[in-house]
Amino acid sequence: MRLKSPILCIGLSAPLYAQDIEHIEVNSYVKDYSPVSQIVVGKSVLSGELLAQQKASTLGDTLSQTPSVSSSFFGSSAGRPQIRGQGGQRVLITSNGMPIRDMSAISDDQLIPIEPFFAESITVLKGARATIPFGGEAMAGIVDVNDGRIPLQQEAEKEDKVEIQTGYNAATSLLSTLGGQQNDFAYNVNLLYREHSDYKIPNTAKAADCSNWGKLVLNSQLTSQCQVSLARPTWEHDGTKFVDVTPIDEQIITHQLANSANKVVNSSYYQTNLTFGGSQRFEHEQLFGLSVNYNAANRAIPGFIHPIREREHSHDTQQSNQSGNIRIYSSQYRIDALYQKQFSANSYLNQFNVKAAYSKQSDDENLDHLRVNKFILKNWQISPTLNYQFSEQFTGTFGLFIDQSEKQGSGNNNYLPDIKAKREAAYMMQNAAFGPLSLQLGARYEEVKYTPTINSHYQPGRGLGALVQNNKYDLFNHLVSLNWDITSFWYIAASLTHAERAPGMNELYASNPHYALLIEEQGNSNLKKESNKAEEFGTGLQFKNLSITANWYENNYDNYIYLGSTGVNRGGVYVKEWRQADTLNKGFEVELNYTLNTQNIGDFSFSAYVDETKNTPVYQFDGSYNPFTPEAFFNPDEAQMAEYFRRRLEGDSIPRTPADSYGAAVHWQFESFKASVDYQHNKAQQQLAKFEHASPSYYSLGANFSYSRSLFGFENEFFININNLTNQEIRPHQSYLRYLAPQPGRSIAVGIRAKI
Repeated sequence: MRLKSPILCIGLSAPLYAQDIEHIEVNSYVKDYSPVSQIVVGKSVLSGELLAQQKASTLGDTLSQTPSVSSSFFGSSAGRPQIRGQGGQRVLITSNGMPIRDMSAISDDQLIPIEPFFAESITVLKGARATIPFGGEAMAGIVDVNDGRIPLQQEAEKEDKVEIQTGYNAATSLLSTLGGQQNDFAYNVNLLYREHSDYKIPNTAKAADCSNWGKLVLNSQLTSQCQVSLARPTWEHDGTKFVDVTPIDEQIITHQLANSANKVVNSSYYQTNLTFGGSQRFEHEQLFGLSVNYNAANRAIPGFIHPIREREHSHDTQQSNQSGNIRIYSSQYRIDALYQKQFSANSYLNQFNVKAAYSKQSDDENLDHLRVNKFILKNWQISPTLNYQFSEQFTGTFGLFIDQSEKQGSGNNNYLPDIKAKREAAYMMQNAAFGPLSLQLGARYEEVKYTPTINSHYQPGRGLGALVQNNKYDLFNHLVSLNWDITSFWYIAASLTHAERAPGMNELYASNPHYALLIEEQGNSNLKKESNKAEEFGTGLQFKNLSITANWYENNYDNYIYLGSTGVNRGGVYVKEWRQADTLNKGFEVELNYTLNTQNIGDFSFSAYVDETKNTPVYQFDGSYNPFTPEAFFNPDEAQMAEYFRRRLEGDSIPRTPADSYGAAVHWQFESFKASVDYQHNKAQQQLAKFEHASPSYYSLGANFSYSRSLFGFENEFFININNLTNQEIRPHQSYLRYLAPQPGRSIAVGIRAKI
């Protein structure tokens, strides 16, 4: 487990830090006018030496040290970032400012086809402000990976480097980045190969609750999540209720797949990633760039019983439990293009950009060499933006965005029909500075269309998702953000955002078992758009080498879309369906950073943080309504009835809300030596939905050491990275694999980085 540490990111909340943002993010021959750079409030940037220390095989793990960011964790090869307790369709992953279209937002077991090891910087924008340039998919924020695949640093020599890593319970990898420039043509080549065997853990793969008869016999959903079956229990009535009196010798728990000790079986993976990119400068401050990326992976999903539907006849479906190694063969190629025009001699125009991308992703899920699910996702998108200024104090951006996707699926476990999706949007952001006050206004209109098709590769199930129809949504977003530098060392910031999101593909059309999540997933084609009134307040103090920042946020969702319980078990998995109801997401994050520079023993950086988030249903009534009374039967109240069933099926929290956490870190550098120690504590999660069990608290300790030395004419850095130093059992509450596979135990990676 990697550790959250605010010293490893730059939390920015006001113009007071605008120069720091540009210093970290901008290393180009022109100023950065991208939409990512336009939003200042709620921004964290990871770059340089700290990014090199934190890079991991998944984007979620790479960012797990950033306050209010967690990983969905689906084995060592898949982990999607979650921001402030929200993930999936509310966190958008972008590459150099362009969305990455993949299936990871729909299913946590899917790989994000972007490589953190190539990143020059990773920017996290927290909060609904990001919906202005990026739409409703950024309701909770975005994660932008700047990997420089189209090189723009034409006035600076790009460093060629090679990195080799191996170790105990760690991935073995080879990374190479090469670049150069000939006159006005710049190019780069990135290559990575990585492999990891089944990873080691402190205890057993399954949680202790999966071997606890007393907990299993009273909770059939836990039995399903643990992939176990029980001998027939013995019940007696004690006068008020039935109690379990099964003799100990008859309390037999059968694991449908062996509960491996000290190792997670079938968790290995192999991965390659290759990128070619180039750009050419022309007269009149013009630039054209192009890049081609190919990513391929052979990944194992930690093992569990996988029921397969065998169609013996056209109208007859049987269910049989089969166990075996599940592997996903993934590949994606992506082409990015960029046209850029500067207007240095124009008083009113700054820059015009046109970005375009095309991608094709294929994922083939196999159970012991038998294909059970395959999908192909094709996407193209184009985004022109114009940056203008009326004066140095009044600047703005106008942008358009067009996106088209086509999803095709096949296999016995196909849970989605073929779907075509189209997004068209226009947005504007206007900045105004009045001395110590700065104001940002933003607005966006977006139209989203879905066109599903049922063919021979897909048969709808029996739930709401069986209703397959075209859908169209009109979305409006607007933003007001104010920043005030009260003094040279103290600022305050506030923002108010109205954001809207269209339901995702699976939220509308899923229908059939989704075995990767151990559920039957049912969408609902009648879902309305989701809206959010987002409020945020931040403040910060900086005295010489000490800085303290704090942010409070509150998101009031109308028609919040969530995956709700039904209590129904069908085909060996529990049925869950996508629903809508009002929900409140709120929390805070506080960070402290201090640097100490000495002449004799080096430079020190100290940091600490605390974050908290809550996701709670909003109930309008007192809960006294009972739909089963004669009065309610003859005169039903639909609003109170809906709330009655939500209270009993969902309870007082949204499922899988990440636990609150706090941590601290110390970093030291002296001459050629560097070292750091990080500590993170995740509290026990007591905010539970119905049918959820509390997750225990845990802590994790990590350390990094490096030594730089010139060898054979090259600048070399030898490093050791240790994660989960004390070998704790870590099962994040938000992970679907919480009961089946913990995070890796102690791992030690050793390697060398060489500049060539």
